[in-house]
Amino acid sequence: MTSHRNRNALLSQYITVKDLFKNLPHAVIREMMDCTVREYLPSGSVLFSEGDLGMDLYILAQGRLRYEKTSPDGKTDLGEFQKLDILGELSLFTGEPRSATVVAIRDSEIIRVPRDLALNILTNHPQALLQVTRIIAERLARARNRDQNQRVNSSSFCFIPTSPDMNLDELIQAVELSAGQFGNYKIITSKDFYDQFPNLGEDTDLEHNILDWFQKLENNHQNIFYVGTYEEAACSKRFVRQSDRVILVQDSSLPPNKSPMEAYLDKTRQKNRNIDLLLYHAKFDSLPKNTSAHLRTRSVSRHYHVHIPTKQTIDRLLRGILGKSIGLALGGGGAKGFAHLGILRSIEESRVPIDMVSGTSAGSIFAALISMGYDSERSKIQAKKLWVDRDLLNEYTIPVLSLVAGKKYTEAIRDFFGEIQIEDLWIPYYAVSTDLSNSESHIHSDGSLWKAIRASTSLPGIVPPFIEEGVVFVDGGVMDNVPGLLLKEKGAGPVISVDVFGDIYPDQDKELTNYFDKSSPGVLDHPIVQLTNLINFKNIFQPKFPPIGDIIIRSILVSSRERIRQTEKVSELFLQIPTNNFGVLEWFSYEKLIELGYICSKSKIQNFKKEYFRDI
Repeated sequence: MTSHRNRNALLSQYITVKDLFKNLPHAVIREMMDCTVREYLPSGSVLFSEGDLGMDLYILAQGRLRYEKTSPDGKTDLGEFQKLDILGELSLFTGEPRSATVVAIRDSEIIRVPRDLALNILTNHPQALLQVTRIIAERLARARNRDQNQRVNSSSFCFIPTSPDMNLDELIQAVELSAGQFGNYKIITSKDFYDQFPNLGEDTDLEHNILDWFQKLENNHQNIFYVGTYEEAACSKRFVRQSDRVILVQDSSLPPNKSPMEAYLDKTRQKNRNIDLLLYHAKFDSLPKNTSAHLRTRSVSRHYHVHIPTKQTIDRLLRGILGKSIGLALGGGGAKGFAHLGILRSIEESRVPIDMVSGTSAGSIFAALISMGYDSERSKIQAKKLWVDRDLLNEYTIPVLSLVAGKKYTEAIRDFFGEIQIEDLWIPYYAVSTDLSNSESHIHSDGSLWKAIRASTSLPGIVPPFIEEGVVFVDGGVMDNVPGLLLKEKGAGPVISVDVFGDIYPDQDKELTNYFDKSSPGVLDHPIVQLTNLINFKNIFQPKFPPIGDIIIRSILVSSRERIRQTEKVSELFLQIPTNNFGVLEWFSYEKLIELGYICSKSKIQNFKKEYFRDI
């Protein structure tokens, strides 16, 4: 048990170091030490909830607490309390209910100052009252200045094996080789813990010392990687409680398995702790398989495919758990989407890694090729075979649902992507379509890849809708044509967003008047005149494409324009490629579009790398 002398010495250390109390008379300090209480708050526990009646004042002695406050517009404001921060002063001062929910995100030690004692101090000692006023003012100022999109990034992680005979040494060695580029780090194993504390017990002094050890680890290192055990060991449970994220490590070649530690996690699952799945593979020359079986076994925030000898997969894992994933969002635009391959070439030359991709319409196809591991040259060959050589949109039909029947197009997409499942891709992938049945955007993040692409590229009026289980899907551009904001919502760090549709200038619209009867506004001219306007006198073998495709796409993009503006604001690099001189069905211009994308992006991608990835 803790002696009275040791207890008072610790309380005095915490109380007198704060400006709020350090100038109080000795008699008041002694009264505080007699009346205040040291309490331990396990990680995941709620100290108080927003709206609760405010009672006592608290000092955070050890650990970390996170506050969550819901604003009137429904957004959640997040922040953290660090060692020796004071909590609960606003409710104590104003008498109003608690303004936020406070949760322990580490095993924590707090000092509770009873309400009556705290009010007595504020009433009789003006300097303490001034300090409380200052603390409230500073907190309000920080709240006003805080970015609403600010995320509290992770810094402590725990790897848990899912098989009893799994050895994590090779994985941890690979993590050590890559972790240094992300800051000062420390690897902590169960041996390290038991060497430090060989005789675990229930003594509160020992508990204080353990919390102090963890606190110093976090103070001295930017990132900490704990290596847990398969069994439900005391050290592993502490590692989990000290971690922002838990990474379950599973051999992909073995059947899904849950360890006793994972069962412990299920029993004590906490709102503020994310659980990820790491699937490691013996080969890197083919796509993973059967990921869905592992995901059905457990609920996780994200999953990562790792080939331990391949450094890029380890780097992608670390950027992912650290909140530094590099996202690439590719917008729709029909044939103009070939410009994405020029941008991909710029990215390759600048050696900027890509950790997650999203795509809408044509962008969903090029994003899929990237997720499958294709480089720009291989993607060009495959996309040419798929779009240019096969002329997929020339099977016209009676325009009941669309201009083309969609048989050739659907079969080509299905044959090319086959049975690939989205969750089996090396790089996380998101395709955007529009769910007409429920009037909302739909994110395809698992299941059949070809179905996701077919849904995302169902351009209304041109390609038939895609119907799955009674739900009607059309082109994702209706709701979100450049899905960069989506990647931010999925946890990406720096995002490159690409709009390949290009701006439309008023002079271009004047060309549309050539199709109308000059004497009858709103009435098209004779069909022969309309066909004459499609003749390309510079190259009669390559006629102009009817402007109906551009009109349809531009009409669609009106509804997603605000979303695109939001994406432009949150993207670290927003590329708008000037493709206005190309038609959405101008497939034969693919090489010009690729070159245009490359020229327009090369210097900007290089600058992006200099700003965000100087060490790559």
